[in-house]
Amino acid sequence: MTHKQFFLSIIAGLLLLAPAEGLYAQSRSETSQFNKTMKKPSVKAADKFLKKYPSSVYAPKVQQMKDSLLYLVFVEQNVSRITHEDAIRVSGGKPLDAIGWKKDGQEHILSLEDDFSLRVLSPDGVLQERRFLNVYTMEETSHAPVIVTPMEIVTPFGKERQLIHFAYRLGDREFVEALYNPEEDLLSQAIFYGTPLTEGRIEGQSPEMMEGVIQTAEISWLAARLRENEALVPLSKADLLTDTAIQWWIKKNPKAETTASKLTFGQLDPESSLVEAFKKARKEKGKNANAAQFDLRGYTVICIQNRKDGNYTLVWCEPVCRNKKTDKYLDTFFFESDGTTLDLIYYKAKTTFKIKIALPSQAVRHLK
Repeated sequence: MTHKQFFLSIIAGLLLLAPAEGLYAQSRSETSQFNKTMKKPSVKAADKFLKKYPSSVYAPKVQQMKDSLLYLVFVEQNVSRITHEDAIRVSGGKPLDAIGWKKDGQEHILSLEDDFSLRVLSPDGVLQERRFLNVYTMEETSHAPVIVTPMEIVTPFGKERQLIHFAYRLGDREFVEALYNPEEDLLSQAIFYGTPLTEGRIEGQSPEMMEGVIQTAEISWLAARLRENEALVPLSKADLLTDTAIQWWIKKNPKAETTASKLTFGQLDPESSLVEAFKKARKEKGKNANAAQFDLRGYTVICIQNRKDGNYTLVWCEPVCRNKKTDKYLDTFFFESDGTTLDLIYYKAKTTFKIKIALPSQAVRHLK
């Protein structure tokens, strides 16, 4: 059944449901005009009836008929008849995805390529225009985008604004919701990124989901989709502060475990889960500070708290050892007699290693 046949069947149903003549004391001329309007439905006929009989018991039925006809006109002018399968076939090659798009009554195909360019094609595959979209990533080296939600026409802000929605992943750490306005060649995107979990889930954060940030209507719509996605697990504020602190420390100390002679310690936010874990951990008492070693968020860390000002500091950080039978691992630590130098004791099989960290100067030495 075509769109036109569908709406004409609705109109026929409205006529069958019309009140019987005389039931509401309608005039013969009013009922006659209603029957003529519904027999040959048109927007012009509907307007003529509604102007003459605005309070008629038939008015809601006539208005519904008019709205149906107007929507039918909108569909005929703006809704593409090109199927997803035909769009992919006509686009040729192996696009990320493709979709039919109707503009000013003319059919087009939008083909999203693996370089994230967008080809605008005629229904028979002739290239009409090439556009260039931006991949949204938080990584310095991004993965190739993989479509996880195919392109679809959506109208979240009224039927007059037809937008194209799709979603893609970048590796196993980033998930992006996208909303494209082909009329204005405008792409809105919202990203969720973090640590991969099992079954394709991600634990992390999204700049677009932050409270108090003023967003466009498009970004707010996309952020709502991220919140509804059960595969995306938002970090607590405490863990977010911890992950930020750990990544900052690793970036500042890239050679800490090998050849570094000096470290850069990181100040900790009291609300981070690092500080919470420190408070629960066993402490070693130094001259001016207490220190603790523990595993958290996939890392083995050593934190200290200055007893004078109460501030917390991240002194040491390394990935948790996954196999103590074959890999080097941090077994324990202690303060030397000066109360300001930490000795970190490592084992690898039957071999022992040691790292010395001078807290006042942040100097580090690697010993065997």
